Amino acid sequence: MPDDPPSPVAPAARRLRAAALLTAILLSSMGDEVVLVAAVFQLAETGNSLWVTALLTAQIGPLVLLAPLAGAVLDRFDTGRVLVLACAGQGLAILPAVWFPHPGVLVLYVLTVSSLAALVNPAILTLLPSAAGELSPVHANSLFEGVRASATVLGPMVGGVLVGLFGIVPALLTDSVSFFVAAGTFLLLGVRRPVSGAPGTLWSGALDGARHVLRTRLFRVLLPVLILAVVATSTTNVAMVFVTREVMGHGAEVFGALTAGWGAGLLAGALAVSVLRPAPTGQGVALAAALVGAALALWAWFPVLWVAAVCVVLAGAGNSVFNILLRSVVHRITPEPLLGRAHALMGAVVNGGFVVGFLIAGWFAADHPRALLAAAGSVALLAGLVGALVVHVSSADTGTAGTDGTDGDPGVPEGRIA
Repeated sequence: MPDDPPSPVAPAARRLRAAALLTAILLSSMGDEVVLVAAVFQLAETGNSLWVTALLTAQIGPLVLLAPLAGAVLDRFDTGRVLVLACAGQGLAILPAVWFPHPGVLVLYVLTVSSLAALVNPAILTLLPSAAGELSPVHANSLFEGVRASATVLGPMVGGVLVGLFGIVPALLTDSVSFFVAAGTFLLLGVRRPVSGAPGTLWSGALDGARHVLRTRLFRVLLPVLILAVVATSTTNVAMVFVTREVMGHGAEVFGALTAGWGAGLLAGALAVSVLRPAPTGQGVALAAALVGAALALWAWFPVLWVAAVCVVLAGAGNSVFNILLRSVVHRITPEPLLGRAHALMGAVVNGGFVVGFLIAGWFAADHPRALLAAAGSVALLAGLVGALVVHVSSADTGTAGTDGTDGDPGVPEGRIA
C-alpha cells in the first residue's frame, strides 16, 4: 500500500524548523562577534599588544590542532548530542570571565570556547542539510552562509555599542546567553545523527577523514586551490587597512565602509546561491576562488574609491559562493560515516591557511600593501582558473565512487575565504 500523502502542514513545519535552527546559529554567531570586539578592546586598554596576540592565537589555534580528534568524536557519538553539550559548555566557560575580567582569564575563556568550537562548527555543517527542514546541501549551506555573514556585519556593531556604553560584562553575558539559547534550540528541535560506535580508540580513526580526502580525486584537485586561495586572500585582512590609508589616502570611515561592503557581498553571494541553487561542483568552487582573486587584483591595479567599493562586494560574493559550494561538495563526495572528520579537516585547512596568511601579511602589509594585495589577488585568480581547468580535464566531478571512498562520488547522502 503506498504511503499516505504528506500533511499540508508539513512544509510549514519544516520551514519553521529551519527558521528556528538558523536563528539559533545567528544568535550564537553574533555573540561570538560581540565578545571578540569586547575582548580586543579590553585587552588593548592594557597597552600590551601581546595580550591581543594571545587572544587571537587562542581563538584560532584549537580549531586547527583539535580538528582530527573533534571529527572522530562527531563520527563516533551522536553528533546532535555532542553539539548541544558543546554549546552549553561554551556558555558556561564564559561565566568566570564575567566575574573576573582579567586579561589572563579572558584569554583562557577564548581558548576554552574555541576548543569547544572545534566540535561545534563541523557538527553544524554535518547536521545542517538534514536538520534544516530537509533542504538540499546547497540550499542549507547558502542559508547558513547568509546567517554567518549577517552575524559578521551586525555582531561588531552590537559589541562596539555594548562596550562603549556598559563595558565588557554585558557583552560577555550576551555571548553566554546566546550559547545557552543555541543549545536549548538544538535540544528542542531534536537534531540527531546517531552513529554506531566503532572499535578502537578515538585516535584510531581520527585521520580517516584526511585519508578519504587524499584518496578522492576531486579533493586532490581542490585542496591546492583551497590552500593557495585561503593563504593569499587572508593576507587582505591585514593589508586592507594599509591600502585604504596609505595607498588610497582615506581614513577609518572609508575602511569601515569597505569592510561592510565585503559583508554585503557575503550576503549577496549567499542570496544568489539560495535562489539559483547551482549544482555543487569542484569547478564551481575553483571559479569562485578565481572571482575573489580577480576582484582583489583589480582593486590593487586601480586603487580608487569607486573601484574599491565594487571590488570588495565582488570579492565578498565570491567568498560566499566559494564557502557554500565547498561545504556542499564535502557533503556530496564524502560517505556519511566520515562527514564529521571531513568537515573538521576542511576547517583545519582553512584556519591553518589563515595563520600562514597573517604571518605573511605581518612581514609585508605595512611597507608594501598594494603589492601584497596585487600578489594575493593574482595567486587566488591563477589558482582558481588552473583548478577549474584541471577539474574539467580530469572529469573529477563525474566519477563514481566505491564504498571505500576512493575516486569519485559515493552518492548524495543528503578567509578571508573560510
